[in-house]
Amino acid sequence: MNPSLREQQTRFAMLLQERGPKITEIARELGVYPETARYWFNHNIMGHRGVAYQAVPNYEGLGFKRIMAVVDLGNEYSPHAKAILVAMNRLCYLTHYFRLFPSGYYSLLLTVPSRVARHYEKLLTDLQEAGIFRVLQLDQLDRIRVTPMKAKYFDFSKGKWDFDWSAIVNEKGVVSTGDIPSGSIKYDYEDLRILEKLQANATRSVREVSRALKIPYQQGYNHFGHITERGQISMYCLRWPATGPRDQEGLKAWQQHHAHIALDFLVRNSTESERRELLSRLERLPFNWSNGEGNGNFHSEFVIPLEYYSEAFQYLSEVLFDSRGRTEFTIGDQANALSFSIPAHLYDEEADAWTDSADDVLARFKKLVLTVKGKE
Repeated sequence: MNPSLREQQTRFAMLLQERGPKITEIARELGVYPETARYWFNHNIMGHRGVAYQAVPNYEGLGFKRIMAVVDLGNEYSPHAKAILVAMNRLCYLTHYFRLFPSGYYSLLLTVPSRVARHYEKLLTDLQEAGIFRVLQLDQLDRIRVTPMKAKYFDFSKGKWDFDWSAIVNEKGVVSTGDIPSGSIKYDYEDLRILEKLQANATRSVREVSRALKIPYQQGYNHFGHITERGQISMYCLRWPATGPRDQEGLKAWQQHHAHIALDFLVRNSTESERRELLSRLERLPFNWSNGEGNGNFHSEFVIPLEYYSEAFQYLSEVLFDSRGRTEFTIGDQANALSFSIPAHLYDEEADAWTDSADDVLARFKKLVLTVKGKE
């Protein structure tokens, strides 16, 4: 590809993440026709299998906490793991899970309204006592920041990463963390329904979303205004491979488990200065998906192309050398992983509040235990 054209398309991809899907405005800034920019978007970016363009909700501003858990399902329940975990999304705020290699344990992420977070932490321990979970490790994250795709290192014409590895690892200076405003944000049920759609696919227009939600266009337009003006979206992000949130009717995510390796790690008892240094060095890599922290712990998520796994692991071992006795690594099975959108279905429109049904959920799962054991 002509170097100047590649540079233009890279700048286009970066602006899509900074500005959102304002293709006409971005085309004007780049000095190209809107039709040209739309072609780049549809053909050079979205034309690659596994690439998605998604809105990232401002979870902190919307009043959520994240609960991380590592669990092992009891022998009777392991064959039904996916059904149980999808049910947890429908009932108790589970927004992501993946199976771990080689243990077969599951890593869970619950995105829970702050005021009821302790109820759902207790629910997880109650499920352990009921015998559904055999191993339980709980951690809480106060914030998670998604890392924008580093488009300058990706060749959209070929659909592959193309960069000088040494230039990345020797990069100087502190990476901008792009702090997200976390003050209390106003929202309502329709805002959440629209956020759910945009988190799955940010390319949808007001008309398309309004039609999907069966609401009048003007109502959809007004709520799009809420989302933009109140900061309900923290950023827009290009995702690769596209294993991120899906519409409820399309839960089976595109998987590239033969081309990438999913890696998570948690650094325990980290200091504030250590977390800043880790963030600065980890966000240099194009394969860093997100970073989070809470209760003195630092969490990071990577999706690494297999062709770069050796260099990436070498770099990570150097970055994490000083914390090696406090760092826990997990490798994800992408064939057994799902992410879900913001749990709008758990918002009670009539009460104008999030549901707190932890006790009811526990009762349902206890009934499941009796069924599995043939006692009901």
